[in-house]
Amino acid sequence: MSKGYEERYLMTLLSSVMNQKESPAPLRYLNWEKLFRIADYHHVAHVVHYGIMGLDEDIPQLVRQHFFDKYLESVHRIDRLNSVEKQIQTIFEKREINCFFLNYSDIVKCYPIEEMCCRDSVEIGLKRRDATEVKFFFREADFEERYTEGPGELYYKIPGSRVLCFNQNMFFSKHMQKFYINFFRALHNKSGYNHILEMNPTEMYLFFICRLTDSYARGDISLNQIIDFWVFYKAHGEAFAWPHIYEQLKKLKIAGFAEHLEYLILRWLGTGAGIENMEIYDAMESYIFSKGAEGREISAQLLPLITKVADCYARNRKAEDLKRLINWLFPDRSYMETIYPVLEKTGVLLPLFWILRLGRYGIRLIVNRSRYKFLLFKKKFSLLLRRQKQSPEEEIQIQESEKTEEQDNEEKTAEIPK
Repeated sequence: MSKGYEERYLMTLLSSVMNQKESPAPLRYLNWEKLFRIADYHHVAHVVHYGIMGLDEDIPQLVRQHFFDKYLESVHRIDRLNSVEKQIQTIFEKREINCFFLNYSDIVKCYPIEEMCCRDSVEIGLKRRDATEVKFFFREADFEERYTEGPGELYYKIPGSRVLCFNQNMFFSKHMQKFYINFFRALHNKSGYNHILEMNPTEMYLFFICRLTDSYARGDISLNQIIDFWVFYKAHGEAFAWPHIYEQLKKLKIAGFAEHLEYLILRWLGTGAGIENMEIYDAMESYIFSKGAEGREISAQLLPLITKVADCYARNRKAEDLKRLINWLFPDRSYMETIYPVLEKTGVLLPLFWILRLGRYGIRLIVNRSRYKFLLFKKKFSLLLRRQKQSPEEEIQIQESEKTEEQDNEEKTAEIPK
């Protein structure tokens, strides 16, 4: 579970940038291409750009350009998302859609420099019943729905406006889903609005820590999420109602994990808080950098939700495999009509043609295997006849040739469906 020097130096750079300190030079050889890939994978390459600007290091020009390109993306993103957020708030208010925004315009101000902001989307919390209406709105506004690895619905509009909408289903844990529903009901209207809600710092802390915990359990937590939480924590920490926070975390059954995660973030980006059990935090670091591939055993002990998520995904994969098999065995009528046009007029015979199709596949497999075995027998028989006519030296060469052919045949046999 040991991390490479690139991972450790990346955190050094991020800490220096976020705390407005001079970046220390690397102490040994550094693979700058690898460092960029890690930073880009965790969506923090634009922040690292600030850290390498003043470094007197032999950084490949192409790598510097990659970091600079990510910085330019963040520069253009600020005004674009601020504008989109205001427009959507106005429209949702008119359409009487109750929702809350993780105010992009507010979180940007928490960063030392606005262009460092790690959030790349306008994020909106909704009630599940409003999801369909919201979907239609974004289609009308020329947004296209895009795939996202995390929970929620992602909408995109050229040249780069991203909006992420979510409801209680963003959380895997039933406790967190219930928390979201009660949390939504308790929110107050934002000043000047009747349907746009807002969170106070304590409520936002609880939402952020639940989201980080859920992302950790799913194995898709990223450094940009951690930095986003850290700048909010640093800007509003004095206003947190800690007794209420501790009470809610216990109800959510994540109090212990939340404490460890907070200490880890302080170690990375804050005061460098003293930590006793280094094995746990080393495992957590490896888990975050590898997005769940390493440090899993210790992390699962710390957060049992990880095991529940993994079990659920395993069940889902088995169900999907079974569904694919059923769809292959019994295709829908439109597909079968392309093979058997007669079904266009006699759809009632579809089950009979399913059996006929499977019978054809079975016969084809039997014929192909029989043909292969016959050709193999024929080749061996011809080699046997040749061997009787060859000298001892030539026979040795034939034996070696036979071994090679047998190996090739074994490989081919393994490829034939059984």
